[in-house]
Amino acid sequence: MKRSVAILLLLATSLAVPAGAQTPLALENIGQRLDNEDARMIGRGGWGMAVDDSTHPGFKNLASLYAVRKVALNFSAYGDHAVSRDDHGERTTERVFTPDFRVALPVIKGRLAVTAGYVVDRSTQFDTSVDSTWQVWDDEVKGQVQFLRDGSTFRVPLGAAFSPWRGVSLSAALNLQRGTLRESRYDVLRDPASLIGFPLYQTNLLIQEDAYTGTSATFGALLAPVRAVRWGLAYTPAYDLDVDRKLEVGGVALRRNEAFTLSMPAEIRAGMVVALRGRWRLGGDYQYQDFKDFSGNEAWAADMETEHTLSLGLERRRAYERHGGMNNLPLRLGVRMRTWAYRVGGAPVDETTFSAGTGFPFHGDLGQLDVAFSYSQVGDLEKNGMRSHVLRFSISVTGLERWW
Repeated sequence: MKRSVAILLLLATSLAVPAGAQTPLALENIGQRLDNEDARMIGRGGWGMAVDDSTHPGFKNLASLYAVRKVALNFSAYGDHAVSRDDHGERTTERVFTPDFRVALPVIKGRLAVTAGYVVDRSTQFDTSVDSTWQVWDDEVKGQVQFLRDGSTFRVPLGAAFSPWRGVSLSAALNLQRGTLRESRYDVLRDPASLIGFPLYQTNLLIQEDAYTGTSATFGALLAPVRAVRWGLAYTPAYDLDVDRKLEVGGVALRRNEAFTLSMPAEIRAGMVVALRGRWRLGGDYQYQDFKDFSGNEAWAADMETEHTLSLGLERRRAYERHGGMNNLPLRLGVRMRTWAYRVGGAPVDETTFSAGTGFPFHGDLGQLDVAFSYSQVGDLEKNGMRSHVLRFSISVTGLERWW
């Protein structure tokens, strides 16, 4: 098992840097909310607030971690293939991302556990270029305007979960909020006399880099009023992000530092799981965050929208007694409906995702490998002026190790 944990760490490190680009819908504003649930949750639609499993812990609601009996190490990664269409034509983008890495340690087995992690909440990786012409004295110079936007906001949760009595668990976490957003714009001019098109020169018009720093708190609860039903709740109060901006403008040389504050709205999450007949269970989560309460960037504030997500799905849990064929494995099916935190083209951005997945337990119940496939449709050509279709493969690994 120790060798397995070392392999997990190596893989997580190698995948920690994003590659490729996101769709044009995530080009502006605060970026796109990432799916930082593990592949088990993604396969059943994204729900996991009411999970309670000591051998396969979930980190979406930290209150569920009270039950861990071994050190739990979890990381998730996914790869996207997206095809986007707008008035300018079609664009294909691909990306690999590791948005979530978590660890939980039992302090009092079955009663108290502590946890830490690294979670990417929002991200933008996008580059584009537009053919342009400039009039230079008597010559017409052709070239391109190149634009790059790259950055993520992430948090480092440091928390604890405690069960004061049977059927009730509570959690609290301090989240170190961090992030960087970098925007660049260049003009690439080409020599009008050149047939092979080598650049005559490249001028940098703008480089803007924002560094985010802040602290938030999240409080959670897990309730099991009856054997067949569980409820999960979490609340993150509104908090501030301090922003240090570095601005460099070419042409007329300018360097300037600025400082301002972004006020982020409160977020509420709730979920429920109902045990059905046999190994089946039905679950759902709801997330709400009113970005109309956002302030600090006037360019973004005008398009802010209420973000909400509804996740629904079915899961057949794995069999602990041997069955024939594929009947031993878990089976997950789900759907997720999300409205983004900002408008594009004057209208809200709606996202619908259908997903399916399964998992493969390790020997001796010392963890599990989970996989999920999903298909998303994001945006609408008529309402938003663009639409994206996204195919995604998600994978996550949970490893358990005894530490005393």
